[in-house]
Amino acid sequence: MESRPPHASELFPLLRRLPVLMLVYAVPGLVTALHTWVYAQAQAPGYPLSRALLVQVPQWQYWALATPFVLALGGRFRLERGVWPRSLAVLLAGLVAVMVPYVSIIYFAARAAGETWLQGSWGRMLPLMMAKYSVLSLLIYGGILAIGYAVDYHRRYREGELVQSQLETRLAHAQLDALRAQLHPHFLFNTLNAISVLVRKQDTAGSIRMLTGVSELLRMALHTTGRQHVPFHEDVDFLEHYLDIEQTRFQDRLQVVRAIDPATLGALVPSLILQPLVENAIKHGIATRSGAGRVELRASREGARLVLEVLDDGPGLAPGWDRQDGRIGVANVRARLHQLYGDRHVFTLENRAGGGVRARLELPFQAAASPEALRA
Repeated sequence: MESRPPHASELFPLLRRLPVLMLVYAVPGLVTALHTWVYAQAQAPGYPLSRALLVQVPQWQYWALATPFVLALGGRFRLERGVWPRSLAVLLAGLVAVMVPYVSIIYFAARAAGETWLQGSWGRMLPLMMAKYSVLSLLIYGGILAIGYAVDYHRRYREGELVQSQLETRLAHAQLDALRAQLHPHFLFNTLNAISVLVRKQDTAGSIRMLTGVSELLRMALHTTGRQHVPFHEDVDFLEHYLDIEQTRFQDRLQVVRAIDPATLGALVPSLILQPLVENAIKHGIATRSGAGRVELRASREGARLVLEVLDDGPGLAPGWDRQDGRIGVANVRARLHQLYGDRHVFTLENRAGGGVRARLELPFQAAASPEALRA
């Protein structure tokens, strides 16, 4: 994480809470003033309470003013892996910076109250007082940072829960979209029509294969419920059943070519992520043509990246296609990938130089057996 100096935009929300902070810090100010007054009564019975308040309250009110700056500094320079040495150095420098006015307030407040323990000018007493109040300052400074980090981690945790909830919602939508694609009336009509043709031809085996394929697709889609990621071989199995039905529908018109590296089958991928892309390739690349068409599935590993591609040799993308609803599921694919990977993924859908469309996904390669992958 990059560390930058605190920006004014981060201080303003904290400064708006300054009245509350001053009330909060008034409590230890009053407590220490009462403690000082009670302790002084044993040696000087006439020691006034107002003198104790003058000595103790201003120094605690100073921490109310310093707290927004300490929190902003801690938010910019976090003690996290990879950056903690630099952050620690900056935070320690910040401690020294806030201590100078802190001990200065103590010095001038004590002088104004007539305290006798101060002997010497401010310049002479500053190093001595810095040393004397270093432990107390470190405890207060560290306590402010600790509370700030605790609040920030709680906020991150709640945001993580919100993101997880959004992911589950998008996964449910993707599953419903996949089921709707298989159960779409047009799809069902074509499937049932293909089955009836096979029955008339007395192709019992083909009819059973079509019916079995539809039921298997439903079973596999429901099996992925609640799972954000699945091993790639499960997604491939789902596609094989889907393609088997489509090849029965289109017969010789649909040619499917697979170039899948076996090393990719154990990688984790978002569940049902390829089905909408394959459906688009068939619908826009094959179904609208009278002749034969070709769909290619490719999967490879390039270093720490998993590369998945779906290609067709159809007419290609029409101008303004991204502003139309013709490409079912593409928007959902983009949104899910953004939620799951942020800027760690690449998804492109573009025309090929030789005709047709290429859908390409580049994802972080995560092995299904690794603990990090299982938690993803």
